[in-house]
Amino acid sequence: MRRPSIYWVAIPLVTLFACGQQYNREATTVQEVTPLQSEARKRIKTADLRCRVTDVFKATAALEKMVYGVEGVVTESTLENEVLAQHTLPYSADSVKQVKRYTPVASLTLRVPSAHLDSVVTTLTSMAAFIEHRRLKDQDVSLEYERNAMKNEVLAQQQETRETTHTKMNKELEVTQYQHNKTNEYVDRAINNLSILENTAFSTITVQLFQPEVADVQVIANPEHLSRAGFGTASVNALRTGVEVFRGLALFILQIWPLWIIAIIGWVLYRKYSRKWATKKTTQAL
Repeated sequence: MRRPSIYWVAIPLVTLFACGQQYNREATTVQEVTPLQSEARKRIKTADLRCRVTDVFKATAALEKMVYGVEGVVTESTLENEVLAQHTLPYSADSVKQVKRYTPVASLTLRVPSAHLDSVVTTLTSMAAFIEHRRLKDQDVSLEYERNAMKNEVLAQQQETRETTHTKMNKELEVTQYQHNKTNEYVDRAINNLSILENTAFSTITVQLFQPEVADVQVIANPEHLSRAGFGTASVNALRTGVEVFRGLALFILQIWPLWIIAIIGWVLYRKYSRKWATKKTTQAL
């Protein structure tokens, strides 16, 4: 008995999907093409900005509040201080001055309804003291959307024909593999179209805010001074160190006692033979 194909479930979905299309897919003249400004077109709008503001933290809070006000979403918000340089300078006998130069930076990814994209970008640029760059992109994906829809419609029609015409000569494994591959293609195109619809309805804005360089100055206790022992403790440690040095030297001398014995024997022999040589020279001189 032949197994029913899952395409009998997919065909009604494709039919409903095809009925919702607003384009004339058999357009043959320029007059039949949808106008550029038509709401039926699928347009994906994005924006990318990098601005300098007076206060990064206040500007970030205001921007997030504005996005929530237009029923948007903040998908990512990062605040950090990029340290440029750090110096440690003497300040007093027991303290030092730390000078840290840094730049506050905020990186945000925003999703707002496409109808409010221009207003959000305009408000953001009005908040900026300096705009390093501003990029707006309007991508028309209507043809890609139509291509996916038409392929799914053709696929459903082909599957209906195949279900009614294939014979017992077809191997069950080949039929199953064919259905599996076509199902994956159908699902991928359907998901791709859903992604197009979502990106058309909600625009993505990437924003990076920064402010002029800031210096953070702090006076802290000198770590070297805090870690240095007092005079009394240092004196006791010095005496202990001296005792250890003397102990090591005494042990070293004891360890080389064979050399001392050899040296003494050599000295005695030297004195003995030196006297004999002196006496012999005196006798010869007389």
